[in-house]
Order: sequence, then C-alpha cells, then structure tokens
Amino acid sequence: MEIVKNEPVLIQSLVQAVLGLFLAFGVNLSNEQTGSIMAVVAVVLAIVARMFVTPTNKLPAPPAGD
Repeated sequence: MEIVKNEPVLIQSLVQAVLGLFLAFGVNLSNEQTGSIMAVVAVVLAIVARMFVTPTNKLPAPPAGD
C-alpha cells in the first residue's frame, strides 16, 4: 500500500497501460466500460494524492506592518 501512497500517478499510468494492452490483445470491453475503469482509477488515486499533498498545519501569519 506504500507505493499507492507515494506514487499514485505511477499506479494510474500502470493501470491505463495494462488496460490498453488487454484491449489490444482482444479483451472485449466497450468504450463505456474502458472509460469507466479509467475514470474510477483516476478519481480514487486523485483522492489518495490529495490526502498526501494537502498541508495539515496552517502557516503562521505574516508579520504586521509589511
């Protein structure tokens, strides 16, 4: 699970590449099914990425008078 946390874009690219290979070698998925798989993977990994790049601490206020 650590790789999903550290490299969500890599996982998304891997899923898309593998899905593309499956389709090229004859797995019968419709365009809608392919698009749905891509969309779900993108959304899930975007949520994972956002959890780890959003700051959890507020920055200190700038000094007054500047």
